Amino acid sequence: MFLPAGGCGKAPDGAGRASASGASAVTTSPVSAPASSIPPPSPLLGERVARTQWARSDDGKSDAPPHCAPLALASAGGAPATARAADFSGGWGVAFDLPGLRSAYGFAGPGVLPQDAAPRAAQRARLDRQWPYMRDLPGLPPSSFAGYGLSGAQAYSADNPQGHGLQSVAYVRVGGQQCTYNVWSRISRTHLETLLDNLRLLR
Repeated sequence: MFLPAGGCGKAPDGAGRASASGASAVTTSPVSAPASSIPPPSPLLGERVARTQWARSDDGKSDAPPHCAPLALASAGGAPATARAADFSGGWGVAFDLPGLRSAYGFAGPGVLPQDAAPRAAQRARLDRQWPYMRDLPGLPPSSFAGYGLSGAQAYSADNPQGHGLQSVAYVRVGGQQCTYNVWSRISRTHLETLLDNLRLLR
């Protein structure tokens, strides 16, 4: 802003500057939106069902720290579906239904078995022997990994390397948890791998 000739020069710090009309300009500072107007973060996919089912499971009813804490998904891998409870005796599970395809994908904590108490290295070696593919899972606590393939621990065939329309299954070990989780997709291998990368542990 330029002052007219003969003006008083620069206004002192903190004082309003004279405008061309002679009125003083008011200095304003940005106003933060009130906390109540900031929307809460969106829940993870399947989170509500997972928490409910986990609370009803043997692990959720125990007073001991969870050994098979619930999971949820940060992304459905481009296949949004309706989440519902899946039955796992003693454990918990979440299945996602697509139009015309029930239980298209999902995840579960089937409960803690005696062999689940083995050290992490032994668990990884077990899954590596059992499954044709292995994958580390950086979206979960450290030392999380999965062995996966077609149902029955089979490799994908050369004529259907993506396993389209077949049941892809993963056995997942999560750092700090004791059970071996199940994850599945009847869509494709790529979809299963996307689910694995988007698994999140609920606290």
